[in-house]
Amino acid sequence: MKKKITKRKIRSIYFIVIAVILLLSVYLNTYLLLKYNILPMKFLAIYFILVGLIPILLIFFTVFKSIRVGIKYLLSGIEILYLIMLFIVFCYLNQTFNFLDNFTKGYDYETKSYYVLVNKDSNYNDINDIENKTLGYFSAIDSSISKALEELNKKVKTKTIVIEGFSELTNELYNNEVDAIIMLKSYYDMFNESEDNIEDKTKILYEFSIKEKISDIGKDSNVLEDTFYIYISGVDTYGSITDRTRSDVNIVMGINPKTYEIKMVSIPRDYYVTLIPFNREDKLTHAGWYGVETSVKTIENLLDIEINYYVKVNFNAVIKLVDALGGVEVYSNYDFYSSGLNHHFKEGYNKVDGELALDFVRTRKAFLEGDRVRGENQQALIKAIIDKAASPAILTKYDDILKTLDGSFTTNIPTSSITDLLKMQLDKMPSWNLTSFNVNGTDGSSTTTYSAPGQELYVMIPDEESIKEAKEALDSIK
Repeated sequence: MKKKITKRKIRSIYFIVIAVILLLSVYLNTYLLLKYNILPMKFLAIYFILVGLIPILLIFFTVFKSIRVGIKYLLSGIEILYLIMLFIVFCYLNQTFNFLDNFTKGYDYETKSYYVLVNKDSNYNDINDIENKTLGYFSAIDSSISKALEELNKKVKTKTIVIEGFSELTNELYNNEVDAIIMLKSYYDMFNESEDNIEDKTKILYEFSIKEKISDIGKDSNVLEDTFYIYISGVDTYGSITDRTRSDVNIVMGINPKTYEIKMVSIPRDYYVTLIPFNREDKLTHAGWYGVETSVKTIENLLDIEINYYVKVNFNAVIKLVDALGGVEVYSNYDFYSSGLNHHFKEGYNKVDGELALDFVRTRKAFLEGDRVRGENQQALIKAIIDKAASPAILTKYDDILKTLDGSFTTNIPTSSITDLLKMQLDKMPSWNLTSFNVNGTDGSSTTTYSAPGQELYVMIPDEESIKEAKEALDSIK
């Protein structure tokens, strides 16, 4: 004969189940907080009282204490409210730490995109049309061309021909001496900016990408005790953040976490520098074609510093971050109309959304000093973002920021260092003193750039005095 389950037993089981779920929820949230160590001690104390002690007291009275059933149901209802609250907290914590993990996980590789090009008026319309046809390539400045040819060979078999010269590569195609050529997408973009407008003369038959591993170039630092340096690379693309392309924004930030000082140095994209490790002269922007490590080593050589970390962002990141912050107030030293949206920026503070912010930092033709002013504007926007992100207003934008930034940034800063800085900012809420500098130079041209030998390109010849001042500025916060 089966035992009859009484209402009292059902009530007991109900109270125990709610208690167990609540305890598990407390454990999961506590585990995440302690694992990532993101909350200052004063916030942890509040957390343990609200999320640890109070639920345990509720469980004690509903499961173990002999009190009226009505009160037990009331307390159980409060437990359910706590469960809902803990679920929301868990979602936020999980989202935060997934974002931090994703933020740093993609830094070990970059992608190189290639185009297979044919003449505009050719009869080739599909990659299979060049089966057994001649394919020209230039290998002197592309260490990955062999890997790219192997990848292309899986798709179509061609007769490959080495062409000795960068300009000769396109000339032989135009003169029908080869049926097709293979070229890095970044080189194609450069040709489009030169007098040789390749887009009007060719058509893209096929596009593909290969992965290139990034060397471990990080130099760990105690970010709460020691001055450290970050290289910010703003790449000229709306696509994947892993794309290896030109670096249009090149900024070095020196950060002293003890004095809350930030020194920021902007370097023009066309600065004529020695590319490391090639030891050849080129425009700084072209360093990005060879990977972020080339940009880092080149700037270390230029400014005589040791860069600890890098952050790589694309155009999407600027738009998304500013919009997620609800817009920012950026200071302009000039009254001008932007090149892209023809927006009127007045001298003084301007409220901008993401699109306007990007327009603000990309405009250069509106100024006689072009890239010099653009560097100033890039620094002004970074300052505006830091000011907004370091204010209490960030708390109301938190969820939007995490959702919108995923996939638009990559860095080699360890997750633990990021959480240490976040924890310090939450604990002390310091106001950071940011000072910006620009290295300068004179307008010039060169036909001996490493990436485009034989082509006459605009370059900025470095001014040694401004480089010296930048070095002193970065060294002054140690």
